Amino acid sequence: MTSIVEIHVTCPTLEVARELSHALLDGRLVACCNIGKEVDSRYLWQGKKERHDEWPLTVKTRADLFDACAKAIRAQHPYETPAIVGFAVEHVDAATAEWIAEVTKA
Repeated sequence: MTSIVEIHVTCPTLEVARELSHALLDGRLVACCNIGKEVDSRYLWQGKKERHDEWPLTVKTRADLFDACAKAIRAQHPYETPAIVGFAVEHVDAATAEWIAEVTKA
């Protein structure tokens, strides 16, 4: 069975999240994108505590496409250093894994 990962990144606007989603889907790097509701993010950046509203983007793809997805996100993301994290999916329905493998590029 194909190894699956979920990749999470936050976006400064809903429009950026949508643009990233379309770029990843059009490039066949991911099978699915989910854009969450606005979240109140707080983090340390360049020695300062920051607070911004952000939109979480979660994508589902093959594990072997993680680096290509991260590169595509970084190329289009407006942040200097977007936090791109991937999580291996331990349990996945066989039909779902097959669909993800089928729609992402070989």
